[in-house]
Amino acid sequence: MYQVKNFIMWAKASMKCIIRKALTALSITFMCSSAMAMNQLDSANRAVFYKTIDDFSATAASNADKIDALSATLLGTEYLGGSVGEGDQGKYDKDPLSRFDVFDCTTYVETILAGAISSTSEEFQSNLHRIRYRDAKVDFVSRNHFPSVDWIRNNQDKLMDITPDVGDGKARVAKAMIDKSAWYQALTGYVLKCDPESSRQCLNLLKQLHEEGRIYKTEPAYIPYVPLTALFIGNENDVNQALLDRIPSGSVISMVRPNWNIKQYIGTNMNVSHQGLAIRKNGTLLLRHASLTNKKVMDENFAEYFSKYSETSSLKGFNVQVLRR
Repeated sequence: MYQVKNFIMWAKASMKCIIRKALTALSITFMCSSAMAMNQLDSANRAVFYKTIDDFSATAASNADKIDALSATLLGTEYLGGSVGEGDQGKYDKDPLSRFDVFDCTTYVETILAGAISSTSEEFQSNLHRIRYRDAKVDFVSRNHFPSVDWIRNNQDKLMDITPDVGDGKARVAKAMIDKSAWYQALTGYVLKCDPESSRQCLNLLKQLHEEGRIYKTEPAYIPYVPLTALFIGNENDVNQALLDRIPSGSVISMVRPNWNIKQYIGTNMNVSHQGLAIRKNGTLLLRHASLTNKKVMDENFAEYFSKYSETSSLKGFNVQVLRR
């Protein structure tokens, strides 16, 4: 009886071990399959995108046409925030320098703009660096993290702010106090893709990143915006078609929330919460963007998108930028 019990216990333990190994193998297989699928999608999307750049190289296409065509190749691509970094050589964020299988709102806009200003696909990566990083220096601290004080400001050699023209006398200016130092201190191991509580190396790296951020001083950020009260007029909140007509196809649209109160979450307030592209198709203005809500790159009617925000919403309007060349 004792031997039988031992055998039964051994059999149960062996079965549990086999099941655990099988589940582990399935998990590894699933992860490998998912990684392969993402790599295949990245390669496929990248190939189509690069071909579109090269197809334009022998033409005199406008920026609007390039932006429309390039952005359309990525419609339906999945939304994922925090998916790019400084590559294998990066000190803090070793995520790929570029990805075409997933985007967030800003990486999508950056990718399209970099493609639009590239004469050939070989120029794409360097142009992406020029847009994403201050002085094209590829490191985490030089990345244009903040739309109003970094991204828009550092790209004014490539972009032109036409918000006052679109607003036609009704544009306003949003102000926020940007505390970069506090933002750096609020960063966690999530950025580094490691756990500082279980890894001393990770903890030391996070301390270095926090220290690099201490050099920054709180600074005011100003950004002009077209108020939603100018887009929707009258008692019935009719769409101001004349205003929509002043927005060029291919424009970069930044959603403005004046002094957006999120300091408790990220260490600082901001005044831009989202970015996308204005695309005009068959006379209708669309917002083409990587949507967090819908988890993909998609088109939405421009006016309908903004009509969802009530007067009590922190979103008060939008900024409009166009490529200079």
